[in-house]
Amino acid sequence: MSAAFLIAFFPIVIDTVLGLKSVPKDMLDLAKSMRGARHDRLWRIRLPSALPSLFAGMKVGISLALVGAIVGEFVASDHGLGYIILTAQGTFETSQIFAANILLGAAGITLFGIVSLLERKLLPWHASQHHNA
Repeated sequence: MSAAFLIAFFPIVIDTVLGLKSVPKDMLDLAKSMRGARHDRLWRIRLPSALPSLFAGMKVGISLALVGAIVGEFVASDHGLGYIILTAQGTFETSQIFAANILLGAAGITLFGIVSLLERKLLPWHASQHHNA
């Protein structure tokens, strides 16, 4: 669990910081000239502008977290899909390895889909959600 967290943490933080820093300077200057408080600028301008980057980081992070969890199970576990793959490899149980890999793929697709659904619900205004025909 800690390996998954550590692997997923940095892409999310880096993308979020990038999003917070990429707010157009004109918007911040306008808010400042209208005497917008610092916390208001954060919550009303910077954070909504950073949400697309945050979700991009979460999509990368969720995939890496799954890999980190499996590696953690390879190294120090006596249960889980990583452990099943490792023990099945030692006993040449190819069908178990394939079954575990299919479950891993399904878990990855499901987790990615959940983050994408959450992004669609929270960012209907963003350009990434507009599908041109």
